[in-house]
Amino acid sequence: MPDMLTEFSRLQLLKLYNSTTTNWDHSAALSGRHHPNLVMLFLVRVNMTDGELPVGLQGNDFPKSLMDIEFCVTNLRGLPDDLDLKWPKSGTIYFEASNLTTVPLALTSISPYLLSLAVNPISDIPGTLLNRKTGYLNVGSTLISNLPETVDISPLFKMRVDHTNISFFWDWVDPMITNDGLVYNSLPTILATGTPYCLELQQILSEKRSNFSVPWSQGQSRSLLNVSPDNLETLKKAVSCEAWPLTLYPIEFEDIYSRIRIDA
Repeated sequence: MPDMLTEFSRLQLLKLYNSTTTNWDHSAALSGRHHPNLVMLFLVRVNMTDGELPVGLQGNDFPKSLMDIEFCVTNLRGLPDDLDLKWPKSGTIYFEASNLTTVPLALTSISPYLLSLAVNPISDIPGTLLNRKTGYLNVGSTLISNLPETVDISPLFKMRVDHTNISFFWDWVDPMITNDGLVYNSLPTILATGTPYCLELQQILSEKRSNFSVPWSQGQSRSLLNVSPDNLETLKKAVSCEAWPLTLYPIEFEDIYSRIRIDA
């Protein structure tokens, strides 16, 4: 990354597309001093040296205004543990379609309002990631089979677990179901397309089976395992099994919009 990046003091959005960053060091770092107006950072189809976050995105003076950070289709495989001391809190962060195998520790402290880790080979979600007052979490298309059993979550929270191996939900989702529609009306409270749970729910709704295969046990959501006729509407409202794009970042549109054009 050229040092002259520090000369763009009015920069509001920085996007890297279909690129490889081999050297992005402190001399070209994003900073509050040089980029006080920067609010959005997009890295799309980007390869980074050794799959590590560039040094230029780890400065102590990282722009406090930068509240929308989106990575999609990258080779990123981890984050520095102290990143929460540098990046702004409570914003929007996507690390989608990358090489994360665990949830980076720093994300728990950064606590983004909207966090997407979709399409990463992550097999476990720590409960601390869900201990929040409100927000939206996308862990769709990961390798998870279970959600944390005990969390302190907001009743206004929403989440995506589509295309995972989730077959049941814990009872901490029940307040979320009760408060469905109070925030983000366009988003389902729980999106579970392509999961064992949704497969069986659709079979129940079409009267091809009479019950879920997972028997209820202590700590599980009664609401989402109750298939009595008077609860079917609750099930349909609480859990969406409809198809959505795998990533929140509009990667298909981006590929069309940013493709190399060769004039005839």
